[in-house]
Amino acid sequence: MATKNATLRNKMATDFAALWDEATLVIKDSGDVTLVTFEFGNPAFGSASNGTVSLTGLPISAIAAATGTAAKAELISDGGTYTITDLTVGLSASQVILDNLSINSGQTVNLTAFSWTESASV
Repeated sequence: MATKNATLRNKMATDFAALWDEATLVIKDSGDVTLVTFEFGNPAFGSASNGTVSLTGLPISAIAAATGTAAKAELISDGGTYTITDLTVGLSASQVILDNLSINSGQTVNLTAFSWTESASV
């Protein structure tokens, strides 16, 4: 199996991170209802290590717009040019980590972790 070395993975992760400064992360329920929206800063991500970049400035807090159970997330670049859909959401072992998955309208929700890893596999 072909693999990428750490230098290439770090370059790819750094290029990925540059696309998401001032991006929006939308948390949705299974029916695509927007529950809460987080705004990223600039820069949004720290330096790459082992092909992984992690969101900085955490936790990020936002007020929920609707009630439901967080099931997935959508990442939208500043200006809406780029989108990643169906990111996993959880309390741990997911791409997007929240402090609570049972969200009520008006509740403060905290985004506690989000990272992106470039695979070593080609």
